[in-house]
Amino acid sequence: MLLRTRLIYVLFGIYIIVFLQGCLNVNLKSVLPDQTYYSLDNTTLQQECKKKQDGFGLIITALSPYDTKDILLYNDKHEIKVLPNYKWIDLPKNMVRNAFIKTAANHCIQIEQNPALSQRINTLRININELYVLTSNNEYEAHMYLTYEIMGYDMRRIKDGNIQTLVIHNNPAIALQNAMNEALQKIINEIKK
Repeated sequence: MLLRTRLIYVLFGIYIIVFLQGCLNVNLKSVLPDQTYYSLDNTTLQQECKKKQDGFGLIITALSPYDTKDILLYNDKHEIKVLPNYKWIDLPKNMVRNAFIKTAANHCIQIEQNPALSQRINTLRININELYVLTSNNEYEAHMYLTYEIMGYDMRRIKDGNIQTLVIHNNPAIALQNAMNEALQKIINEIKK
């Protein structure tokens, strides 16, 4: 009799575990939100150059809060939140690097991806200091703040500056893409001076 009671409890326990496992799997699948992935780099190559200007080495860095696949949203209370359902496909520093290489190529400027140490080449450093969106009236205000400097092969500073852009769009990722494109275009204009 005691063995029979224990067997009933064990079978009942197994039944409950199997039943709850099916319910939990269904609930977990229905709770997960759809995720949309974006690339910060939407630059396309436009022209073939007959002659390219002298090349640059390129170094891109980003401050740690902005070097993430999350898109950051600031609100009017100065709170920083992650924008739900929007993600970058790669880290912003990698996407900015790819976009700048294509933007430079469109302006006939050669970017040396892995220059040899013996190669006497100037280096362009771009730092991503801010990359976020604000929201108001169902629109997103994208903010991008970059600093740049051109260093000679002898490590002397040739030129430096900062670039700020602000773009408004109803899609946060597109607003940030446009802000980045505008910032990179400003850097190209500074390089060509």
